[in-house]
Amino acid sequence: MKAMLNLAKDINKMPIFWVIWVWCLFSANMAAVFFLGHLEGKVVLGCIMVAATLMPYLHSKFGYVRLLGAAHFVWLPMLIWLYTRLDSIKLVEGLYKWILLIFFLDGISLIIDIIDVVKYSLGQRKPTV
Repeated sequence: MKAMLNLAKDINKMPIFWVIWVWCLFSANMAAVFFLGHLEGKVVLGCIMVAATLMPYLHSKFGYVRLLGAAHFVWLPMLIWLYTRLDSIKLVEGLYKWILLIFFLDGISLIIDIIDVVKYSLGQRKPTV
């Protein structure tokens, strides 16, 4: 729990744009609790729980560095799988709109995260806050 709180404190030290981005991303993914009657909701919730476990761990070991983005890599197979489900969920309007939001937000986040992890692997290891 302490690791999660320390991570949240560092997130809140970021410029306001990034703080809003992180909390929107987290909130959109946690909206999975409203879709637990659907397999898609369970999968998204499971993936956010994996990321929410990995990120505080990485933060406690390395600090607030670009490597933290690696915790979101679990979203790549999730987004691919969700894409294969789009035709079957089009009739469930709320679920379909939420999945499109997840594609948009998690997709942008993955691009940012991939760039960050590559930069980390190339030597940019200084904490960002």
